[in-house]
Amino acid sequence: MKLYKFILPIFAVLAIASCESYTEDLNDDPNAFVVASSDLIIGQVQLALMQHMGSNNARYAAVFNNQMSGGDRQYLTLNTYSPNRANYNDMWNDTYISGINNAQLIINDESASDLIRGIAEILQGTMFADMALLYGDVPFSEAVRPNEFSEPTYDGQAVVVSGGIDLIESGIAKVGAATIAAGYGGARLSGGTWEEAGHTLAARYALASKDYATAVSHATQGISSRANDLVTQHGTAQYNRNLMYQFVIDQRQDYLVATDSHLANLLDGTTARALTTPGNSLVYASYFLADGTVGSPSYRTLLNTDDGGRYSQTSSMPIATFYENELILAEAQFNLGRETDALGHLNNVRTALAAEYSSDATQFPASSSTGAALKKEILEEKYITLIGELVVYHDLRRNRNSIGVPNKLTGSPAADGFPQRFLYPQNEVDTNSNVPGAPDSVPTFFSSTSLFN
Repeated sequence: MKLYKFILPIFAVLAIASCESYTEDLNDDPNAFVVASSDLIIGQVQLALMQHMGSNNARYAAVFNNQMSGGDRQYLTLNTYSPNRANYNDMWNDTYISGINNAQLIINDESASDLIRGIAEILQGTMFADMALLYGDVPFSEAVRPNEFSEPTYDGQAVVVSGGIDLIESGIAKVGAATIAAGYGGARLSGGTWEEAGHTLAARYALASKDYATAVSHATQGISSRANDLVTQHGTAQYNRNLMYQFVIDQRQDYLVATDSHLANLLDGTTARALTTPGNSLVYASYFLADGTVGSPSYRTLLNTDDGGRYSQTSSMPIATFYENELILAEAQFNLGRETDALGHLNNVRTALAAEYSSDATQFPASSSTGAALKKEILEEKYITLIGELVVYHDLRRNRNSIGVPNKLTGSPAADGFPQRFLYPQNEVDTNSNVPGAPDSVPTFFSSTSLFN
């Protein structure tokens, strides 16, 4: 399948013919759909972002991270790192076609407001950068020019991440002080302002590129409180429920669990945390549910889909948050040699966690660590706090698994034992001769990408 052929009918629908003759409008059908305005298309782009960050991509990554586990049928293959390329067809197409291509329609729309175009740039830049972190080299410079490039070339991973940051920065300059709701977030997204969210997203990808100064610059202007988190919105209607809930309860019961996951072991005390945290049990109760008797062969750890749980029907899923922003600052400042600043940002997270889970600050005591111990506490806090978020998968590879997450296959914490990338989808391998290594040497799960080598 040529990846971008589906955009051609959209261009045709959006084409506007101009005619000044007296017969104009004579044969128009007032009920026929002619033009899709950018303020309608932006909703589709937002939905594509939600799906990219919270659907199959996030579930696959959470199993690879050992935050969750494959429990049954196809998802058991995730535990053995053995799904095939066809598994990635829809994941790739959803992001490129529904997300990146539709965002480009808005960016090209000269009649669209700066606000709409700015949001489109922030979202498109985010999806481009994230696809590069997941897959390595991906289409970028030729990705949204279907009339010119039926087989788009694959740009280098670092180039695409940098280009994604540039798009986000361009969008930030256009959105002003518009809130998420005012900027066509509507019932899909909520949070503070697009500007703050954009800065946190740019900081995320700067950190992934190990550009620590740029990460600090953006994160300093990023999401400033938990109330301003950029998150998804969900309800109780069947197709409006939390995406994880839909999968675990409505679609594929028992496929995705957390039995014997490293994250569950950190929170239930099976594995010691780098930073002693009495409130672990409170976090565990938010994330997970016990099914059966501990120690019995049938015992399972399930995701908490109950009302009030992390993955209830109406629970929001994070896109960019205060927690991530503070932990970006903590790690970047540490790597710039500013340990006092790094410690302060880690402890900001600890204070916020205490406020979220308990009125007792001693449940999440502050750290006083320095050196390697401090860095491990920062990275482990991020691993625990950002459950189910793709950024954890990026961090695990970028830091060569310095926090020692056990490998699902061997129990070894070696970084090269984890899937180092998502697989290029079979449809791309079959139809685009520019896929790296095509047709016979396409990278495998364990082929490291250039940024995370």
